[in-house]
Amino acid sequence: MKLKQTQGFLLTFYILLIILCLTDCQLGGPGKRVTTVTGRVIDEAQQPVDSVLIHLNSAGLNKSGIPLGKTYTNEEGNYEFVVDVPKGYDAVSVDISFSHNLDFPTKYKDFIYYENGIKVGGVCCPVGVGSKTMYDFTLLFR
Repeated sequence: MKLKQTQGFLLTFYILLIILCLTDCQLGGPGKRVTTVTGRVIDEAQQPVDSVLIHLNSAGLNKSGIPLGKTYTNEEGNYEFVVDVPKGYDAVSVDISFSHNLDFPTKYKDFIYYENGIKVGGVCCPVGVGSKTMYDFTLLFR
């Protein structure tokens, strides 16, 4: 009888442990939601572009477009985000802003972008929560 009780207790313990682990992975434990995004902004002449505003926003169905951070490119055109994404946000995205600088709309018409060194198209620029991603942008002249 004691053996069956012990087996039942162990089975219950393992089930609870699995549920706890799955919940922790789903919600993100300490450090699991730290998201790093790096990159560089250059123009078509391969020259770095400084002072470009880069946004990190929430993405996904429920909470899309909520600002989670912003930064500017430095003199070499580089930028970096390291953000501990709050629980409740399941996805984030990077966006480049033309509107903060009056010269941009007259000088540049669009951009192309590269994810981890590979040219991509479509919706720019999803980032997995808890991942390290690099997005490089090339600004296209008018």
